[in-house]
Amino acid sequence: MKTRMFSVLCQNVPGVMMRISRSFTRRQINLDSITVGIEPSGLARVILTFKADDRMAEFMRRILARAEPIIDVEVIDPERSIVREIALLKTKKLDEEQLWKVVQKVESAGGKILEDKGNVLIIELSGSHEHIENVVRELGPEILKEVARSGQVLISRETI
Repeated sequence: MKTRMFSVLCQNVPGVMMRISRSFTRRQINLDSITVGIEPSGLARVILTFKADDRMAEFMRRILARAEPIIDVEVIDPERSIVREIALLKTKKLDEEQLWKVVQKVESAGGKILEDKGNVLIIELSGSHEHIENVVRELGPEILKEVARSGQVLISRETI
């Protein structure tokens, strides 16, 4: 199974996220990421990330395209899009040596230290899903106390 991404344009009405997620739940497909933003037109853009084979991905595209508040379902090619995720990380209380190593790691990963209070850091990272995963894995549970992630957002590189 391959990771799939859909960009779903729909009316911004109550219950639309529930309808979309229920379509996947009924078919026992786990959504890895779901993010929503409101377009300048007032419509909602929902970005879905999930794992499926070709047949199931096409089936889900057709199911969603027929749903009432949905206007368009676009299959996204990550190679033709800019895909990012944001993560906020909070460390446990660190000793001076750990603190120095974490700061070095965060800076080398392109992250920012947002706060340093009493040797507890709050870190901001952005990048690909894999980049965030790697940094979180490298820091590990012995350093990290809490992790909050945005889910994947994207924008197509293609011009109209």
